[in-house]
Amino acid sequence: MQQHPPPTKEQLDGRELPVHGALDYGELERLGLCPEEIHDFSVNANPYGPSPVARQALAGLALERYPDRTCLALKRALLRYEIDAQQVGIEWLVCGNGASELIWSIARTFLCPGAAVAQLMPTFGEYRAASQAVGASVSDCILREEDDFQVDIPEVIQWLRRLRPALFWLCNPNNPTGEWLPLMKLRELARVCAELGTLLVIDESYRHFLFPAEEETALELVQEEGRVIVLRSLTKDFALAALRIGYAVAPPELAAKLATNLPAWNVNGAAQVVATAVLADREHLAYSLQGLAREREAFFGALQGLGCRVVPTRTHYALVRVGKATRLRAALLQGGLLVRDCTSFGLPRYIRVATRQAYEWSRLVGVLGVLQSEEKELWEN
Repeated sequence: MQQHPPPTKEQLDGRELPVHGALDYGELERLGLCPEEIHDFSVNANPYGPSPVARQALAGLALERYPDRTCLALKRALLRYEIDAQQVGIEWLVCGNGASELIWSIARTFLCPGAAVAQLMPTFGEYRAASQAVGASVSDCILREEDDFQVDIPEVIQWLRRLRPALFWLCNPNNPTGEWLPLMKLRELARVCAELGTLLVIDESYRHFLFPAEEETALELVQEEGRVIVLRSLTKDFALAALRIGYAVAPPELAAKLATNLPAWNVNGAAQVVATAVLADREHLAYSLQGLAREREAFFGALQGLGCRVVPTRTHYALVRVGKATRLRAALLQGGLLVRDCTSFGLPRYIRVATRQAYEWSRLVGVLGVLQSEEKELWEN
């Protein structure tokens, strides 16, 4: 493999630390809040929790034994339940400690100092952080608020042709906007990337949260084009955030290179046995998604009933225009409700909320209604 010089101090000085949702335990401690009492709308996870088989699998875990370095059983389960095994084999799969570890490994493997990297904005912050950590230069194609942050494919293609990036990060469905690009549009982008010699990385971490569901995925492009990697996560849809588990699907040559930049035993034994078990429980996944389909309609409708602008989304999470996002988040947190302040996405007037069960989201809607009448400055634009 070609060796690249490390990034210079000047390149590293421009790095930005990514901001995420989820509980900040230090913040809660400073505020005197108990983590168990917080209703967390800031993470796009399955609110129905993991399958019951998860804890059964943990009970049988041999704590004294090292995990399988190759994640063989997990990969076979992925081929059985998530991927058409007739199209790809085990050598196409790379497992990671969450999709985030794979994002960083992709950056270390395929980027070098000074390389041009492309991404749409707003999107997941780890793409920029991982790219900048190896000294790459990240360029953004800004999605317009007045267009509900929808992707203009011809405009993006023209931008890619001008930039000629080494790598293009694409989250689909996108976080935080919830927009989904169908395979036809992805194929247009993939063909341009192939022409330019650009590695296209498509992050499908939220693909199970599409409403209505879609059968087509970007996996077809991995076979059709030589430089496409698809990322997926089991953290959100299977509710395994505490264990951290994700995987990449890539042509064998790229998969082998990617694996060389991961540490041995990077996926712990608990994550492997639990993920293997829950992949087989399709009933729990179907039950969760059916519940979310109902709740998201009711939740987003209730927010709109308050007069909130909810950006159209294909997922169970949505951007909501509020005015002063940072201050509103702080006010809600004092009441035990955590939302995602989207200032780090470049959207200081938006929060992102993920659908939870009715007893939780109804409380959030009620508190927002009170704040609208009593704290009007939080809603002023």
